[in-house]
Amino acid sequence: MSNARARASLSRRIWNNAKIRYSCFLILALLLVTVGAGLIAPHTYDAIDAAASYAAPGSNYLLGADALGRDVLSRVLYGGRLSLAVGLLATLVAVLIGVPIGAFAGYVGGVADWVISRVVDLLLPFPVILLAIVTKMVLGDGLLSVVIAISLVLTPFFARMSRAKALSVAQLPFIEAAKGSGLGSGRIMAMHVLPHCFQPVLIMAALSVAFAILAEASLSFLGLGLPPPAPSWGSDLQSAMSGFQLAPWTVLVPGTAITLAVLAFNFLGDGLRDVFDIGERFL
Repeated sequence: MSNARARASLSRRIWNNAKIRYSCFLILALLLVTVGAGLIAPHTYDAIDAAASYAAPGSNYLLGADALGRDVLSRVLYGGRLSLAVGLLATLVAVLIGVPIGAFAGYVGGVADWVISRVVDLLLPFPVILLAIVTKMVLGDGLLSVVIAISLVLTPFFARMSRAKALSVAQLPFIEAAKGSGLGSGRIMAMHVLPHCFQPVLIMAALSVAFAILAEASLSFLGLGLPPPAPSWGSDLQSAMSGFQLAPWTVLVPGTAITLAVLAFNFLGDGLRDVFDIGERFL
């Protein structure tokens, strides 16, 4: 009963947190309009109308058109699929790889901990742009290379965080009791160590999605994302820079979309940190 009351209390704290509540509404809205872009968008993302080049917002093009006469609203909606997919997939890959590795290093210790920690330290300073160039050379153009590049940047942070958490959990009395009861290291990690990493991992995952969205936009802006005409918030920004003074909506619309997505996931992470009362030590 006490566990049920604790879960109910946690649920109330989460729902009563304004940052979490409003950021979840915004994230859900972004997911709905981007996933449903095929039903909502007034045009296809690659429909070109030379006569409508830099057309101002109006009845035919609600948020205006770009240099090629493509509907800005449609491209932003379709481009959101890519940006949000990269953010979520890159974070998921980083969690699935980094958390078990870091928890294993912190719990086992010794040589394994030293080797894993040195590899993590080696990967931490690598810039995402350099990794994107390398993965693009190896894997070619495509969503996979972008996801791998960003996830390689995020993985060491999850590994370091889970290692720190595992080191603290390994000293607790119930771990010694679990060892005394005959449980193996694998079961102890799965049943006791990894669950204690859930809260800081959840917070870091929300913040990492925001970073991944911004990183994908940066890579696409530099031409390291998906090749045109694939819609992307970053590539739309890059193609619109030359005509910004003539048609500011071509920059403002995708820029606003990036800002809203990044702020939503950042506020979600901040709200979760407030609810779980986790300081900066594990983040």
